[in-house]
Amino acid sequence: MKAAHAHSDPVRGLPVGTFEDGVTVESTDPCELAERMFAVGARHGHVSMADWREGDTAPAGSQKIAFRARLNQLGRTA
Repeated sequence: MKAAHAHSDPVRGLPVGTFEDGVTVESTDPCELAERMFAVGARHGHVSMADWREGDTAPAGSQKIAFRARLNQLGRTA
């Protein structure tokens, strides 16, 4: 398991995942981002997410829900 942080690129409006070792994963879809991050070693409960305090890097609420649900789903099937 790797610790990671999910956020939104404010310039491109793209969901991004950054791992503690510097690996970065991107996707236009939050569910696909969850899948790509899972493949690199992210697991539900070990991924922090930007929130309103981080301004425009915070993903929209619907993106957060979709990302978390997919990452959780992947963890249950692994």
